[in-house]
Amino acid sequence: MQQRCPNCGSPTAPGQRFCGGCGAQLSLACPQCRITVSPGTRFCPNCGAALGGGMPQQPGWGQQPGGMPPQQPGWGQQPGGMPPQQPGWGPQPGWAPPAPRSQSSSSRPFLVMLLIVLLIGLGFLTVKYTPLDETLLAFFKSATGGTGSAVDTTKPQISNVTPTAGTTSARIDWTTNEPASSQVEYGTTKEQTSLSELLHDPTGGASAGVVTHSVTLTGLTPSSPTGNIQYWYRVKSKDAAGNEAVSEWKTFNTALSDT
Repeated sequence: MQQRCPNCGSPTAPGQRFCGGCGAQLSLACPQCRITVSPGTRFCPNCGAALGGGMPQQPGWGQQPGGMPPQQPGWGQQPGGMPPQQPGWGPQPGWAPPAPRSQSSSSRPFLVMLLIVLLIGLGFLTVKYTPLDETLLAFFKSATGGTGSAVDTTKPQISNVTPTAGTTSARIDWTTNEPASSQVEYGTTKEQTSLSELLHDPTGGASAGVVTHSVTLTGLTPSSPTGNIQYWYRVKSKDAAGNEAVSEWKTFNTALSDT
């Protein structure tokens, strides 16, 4: 018996998938096992694959069996009546994170040079704005116990300054906390003074210095019944490193002459 299209009544051949008159779908091929099933079938009875027969009907498609659109030119040449494959429909390569970019080796010499410049600048600023010489001197002095001309920057400490005056002479006594020289500056005024002989000077190497000092001043003017003669004086002591200490100004009066 001649098979006809249920939509338009045109004669069809066995196994024909689409009607030659109206383009209605006559049979459907399973995309998995490739068997032919009736249009409108949702799942393949052989392998259970979804056939799309239950898709919602689009406007104008109701006249076609199974709701399929009319056959387009060139579709019949594709196996199973499938449309030709479009660009990008095939299997896509799996996504992978981009490979990390390695640091350019050309920038490493620049970074090393920049680090060297920064270190040199930091060292320069440290030396310029830090009292390095005083720090080192204090360190070496503490390490050597305050001895040595290269590191000793502390002046001797003067104490117990005592005058003993006669008519034309006077003896000045004092002590220091370290060996040092002995010298007295004196005069009838502080503006016009004389220096006694420098004794026990440790800076020249001829003496180690003394801690008990005594200097006698001679050629002084004696006092008289009409008035006392006053002298200004101060003592000076210098240690082996050349650090000189000077006392405050003091005064004494010479004694009356026997005549």
